[in-house]
Amino acid sequence: MRERARDAMRTEIAEAMSAIFAERGFDTVTVDEAASEVGISRATFFRYFGSKEDAVLTLVDGRTLDFGAILTGLPTVPGENAWGLLHRTFQEALASIDAASEAERARVRMIQTTPSLRSRLADRRYGHEEALAHALTPHIDPGEAARPIVLAALAVLDLAWRRWAAGETPILRDALDDTFTALDTGSTPIH
Repeated sequence: MRERARDAMRTEIAEAMSAIFAERGFDTVTVDEAASEVGISRATFFRYFGSKEDAVLTLVDGRTLDFGAILTGLPTVPGENAWGLLHRTFQEALASIDAASEAERARVRMIQTTPSLRSRLADRRYGHEEALAHALTPHIDPGEAARPIVLAALAVLDLAWRRWAAGETPILRDALDDTFTALDTGSTPIH
């Protein structure tokens, strides 16, 4: 019970702090300023988080997606290539993202425009790369091709997130579909 209450408080603080950082600029707001606005002390903030980056990325971590498990659980589709399978994996993983969530969109935009947050998120991507490459390997021949395909697919996913966060596409799934379609266009002969 105590752990659930701590997690709920941690999420509540992270959401409030992230909203302040997104609104006023991550690098321009100090921990002291944001903590004061949220109604907590600096000590309380550091009881829950090691840094401002931790507070923002806690919300991303709270929605940790196991892409490898999702890919493994998908039914096979005859004739589908690796891009199609990865596209379906990401569609499934992102199905719960609210297309109208301006708070989520602002948070992603803030992460994309803040170097320290972007680099921390890139570190997390390594875990996704490992899990996805491991899950994709049995589906393709040669299996060694899994890692470069996964890296390219994660770049496509990142571009979809950026397009959605910038407001280019109001629905994340549409941004994902459009970006994967553009990837398929790249395999047609050039003229």
